Amino acid sequence: MVLNLALYSKAKSPKIRASLLVAALSLGLGACASYTDETREVVSAYRSGNYEQALSKLDGSDIKEQSRNQLLYFLERAMILDRLSQRDDSRQLLLKSDQLIDKLYTTSVSKEAATYFYNEGAQSYAGEDYEKVAVHTMLAHSFIEDGRLDAARVEALKINSRLSEINGFYEENKNHYKEDAYARYLAAMIYESRGEDDSAIVDYRNALKVYENDYAKFFANPVPDQLVHALYKLLIRRSRQSEAQQLKDTYKINLSPKEARDSSEAELVIIHEVGHINRKERAEFMLPLGGQLVRFSFPAIRAFSYPYGRTGVTVDGQASTYGELGQNLNLIASKTLDDRRTRTVLKSGARLLLKGQLTQKAQKEFGPLGGLVGNLYGAVTETADTRSWTLLPAAFVVTRVTLKAGEHSVTIYNDGRVVGIKSVRLQAGQLQIVRVHG
Repeated sequence: MVLNLALYSKAKSPKIRASLLVAALSLGLGACASYTDETREVVSAYRSGNYEQALSKLDGSDIKEQSRNQLLYFLERAMILDRLSQRDDSRQLLLKSDQLIDKLYTTSVSKEAATYFYNEGAQSYAGEDYEKVAVHTMLAHSFIEDGRLDAARVEALKINSRLSEINGFYEENKNHYKEDAYARYLAAMIYESRGEDDSAIVDYRNALKVYENDYAKFFANPVPDQLVHALYKLLIRRSRQSEAQQLKDTYKINLSPKEARDSSEAELVIIHEVGHINRKERAEFMLPLGGQLVRFSFPAIRAFSYPYGRTGVTVDGQASTYGELGQNLNLIASKTLDDRRTRTVLKSGARLLLKGQLTQKAQKEFGPLGGLVGNLYGAVTETADTRSWTLLPAAFVVTRVTLKAGEHSVTIYNDGRVVGIKSVRLQAGQLQIVRVHG
């Protein structure tokens, strides 16, 4: 519910107009944190591993019936079903989410007008840019877990297509998150696992370039050494000696061409989903401007590198291999929201202007009390929309270990905990990809 400007203008009685203002003020005081409040128990149960309880809490909440939160309901439910190993149902919800994101891309004029007068929480949640991309990442991971590498590759390729589409929409102040290195890395590993070495080389190269530049600069994500070694091996095997030597010199690779050509070995890749993404918070400040109390409020996510615990594998009880950061979603989300803040300053200014006009009108008609109510309404309702996909991981970590062909006992660690002990059988030259979480 928002204060209807047309209804306000038609109201003849000062009492009715005052009631409308008070109602709007009450809405501003009570509605801002509703999504955070509604999902608190869902998030708590999910993070504790009580997925059945999380599903029950989500399905029993008002979010399920709120049209403006439909996308979030789909996304949150998809993550819970994934953890319950109901991956077919989870993927269906993620695909529906992707379709809904496209549908919400163009917002109706009436709903958009509400955001100018009230705030962005008044309209249907269409997803942050990083969330629109993460839909495809989670789909790719889900397909990998079921061994459907062709489908996983399709989703990995969609990630950068979606990013290109998103940034193409902005005329200026584009996102720093304009290409996804992890998606390139993931696609390269899938190509390599299928024996499509030339395609793998292309994506390894592209991933390396993005890690070297934007990821290192903006997202505290250095180049994974295991990626460099994988690219070097493929270059040697495809007789691209010059490029291989240049890579070896740049990254000080301690691997001989003979070792790189060894086809008797196999490789195991573990994709770890680690931690939980930070919730959105309000970044705000208040200023007295032109006799008004003006509140500037923006959504933000705390930017820090996720301090994950021991993540990697121990094979056959021997020395451990540790994972390397492939994607820091917390930092990507934080930077993406910072970029959006720059673009929304003008929109916020227009909204504040409308509220200022309402305040002046209220003061003129109702005196100082009306002005006070208008000022308070403007301050309370200028509140950032902190709805978000709360059940996303904080980071993706990749562990790659080279093994002799044959059967191995693999103990997998995720964020300081043992999450699985698997018996894997590898053939010479095989690259096997495994997804873990929890």
